[in-house]
Amino acid sequence: MPKHAADNKPVTIKSIAEALQISFSTVSKALNNNPLIKDETRDLVMKKAQEMGYTPNSLARGLRSSSTKTIAIIFNDIENPVLTYVFRNISIAMAEFGYTTMIFDSQFNEKIERNNIVAVLSRLPDFIIIEPASMNKENLKLLAGMKNKVSIQGKKFTDIICHRVEVDYFKGGYISASELLANGHRDIVVLTETLSFPTSKEFVDGIKKAFDEYGIPFDDQRVMTGHSSIEGGFKIMQSFRDSQTQSWTIPITGVITFDDNLAFGVYKSAQINKLTIPEDISIIGFDDNPLSAFSSPPLTTMHLPKEKMAEHHLDIITAILLKERTEICLCSTEPVLVKRGSVKNIVS
Repeated sequence: MPKHAADNKPVTIKSIAEALQISFSTVSKALNNNPLIKDETRDLVMKKAQEMGYTPNSLARGLRSSSTKTIAIIFNDIENPVLTYVFRNISIAMAEFGYTTMIFDSQFNEKIERNNIVAVLSRLPDFIIIEPASMNKENLKLLAGMKNKVSIQGKKFTDIICHRVEVDYFKGGYISASELLANGHRDIVVLTETLSFPTSKEFVDGIKKAFDEYGIPFDDQRVMTGHSSIEGGFKIMQSFRDSQTQSWTIPITGVITFDDNLAFGVYKSAQINKLTIPEDISIIGFDDNPLSAFSSPPLTTMHLPKEKMAEHHLDIITAILLKERTEICLCSTEPVLVKRGSVKNIVS
C-alpha cells in the first residue's frame, strides 16, 4: 500500500478522512462512488486521495465482497499472435465491466505453471482461464475448488469438471499431413512443441492417423521437438544438415509444423542453405500468424479461429460473472486449412 510522504505511514481511508477532517464513512462512500455523496464532496475526496498517493486495497475489498474484479489468464507462449488476440479481446471486453486481467506465461513448463497457479490463487481472482502446460493433472488439482470459475483452453480433460474451450489439434494435424501426402510427399518431418504439451501430442496423433489411412508407415524418429519459435524451427532443421556435403542427413521433401513461428524457422534454414520453397521443400504451418500471408512464398497453414476462441471465452465469463449462471459450459473450435504457396505437388 502507498505511504504518505509526510509520515511514511500507509495511506488509508482513515488518513484521508483525518486530512480532510470529515468522517471515515463519507470518505469510504465517496471513493466507492456512492450516489448519496455530493459531487463536490466526492471531488474533494478524490483529489486528496490522489495527492496522498492512495490506491484501494482490492484484495481486502474482495474478501469482503467475494469479488476482486480480476480475471487471470495462464497461457503458454503468450507472444503467439493467436493467444495475444484472445487475451487482448478478453481484457478489453471485461474492462468495460470494471474487471482487470492478469496475464501469466507458463512457458510449457510444469514448475512455472504451478508457481503461476499459486500466485493467481493468492490474488483471489473471480475467474481463471488456463492452457495446461502438460498432461499431468496435479497442477490443475490446485484449481479444484474453483470449478465453476475455471475454463481450460486446448485439450479435452474429461475427468476435470470445469468450463472448456476445446481446439481440435488432432484434426489440424490430420488435415496438415493429408495435404502433404495428397501432394505426393512421403519424406516428411514434423516440428512440434514437447509431446508432454497436451495439444502437441494431439497434433502428432492426427498426423499419424493420416499416414495410417494412406497406408504409409509413420517414423517417430521424424518427429522433432523444440521451443515454438523461429530460432527453434531453424535449429531443428539445421540439425538435419550435413555441413560437409551440404545436404540433408535424411530425405526431406515436406515439413509439418505445430505453429507458424516454427515454420518461419524452416524458411530461415532454407534461405541459408540456398533452398527454394516449395520447389526444394514444402511447408505447412499452424495457427495462421498474420505474417504468414506475407512470407515468401505465402505460407500454407492451418487457420486457428481466434475470433471464435475469444468469443467462446467471453461467453463463458459473462455468463458466470455477469449473469450468475452456474452450469458448466463446453465450446469447441476447429482449425481450417488455408492453401497458399508453400506446398508443391510432386506426384509423378
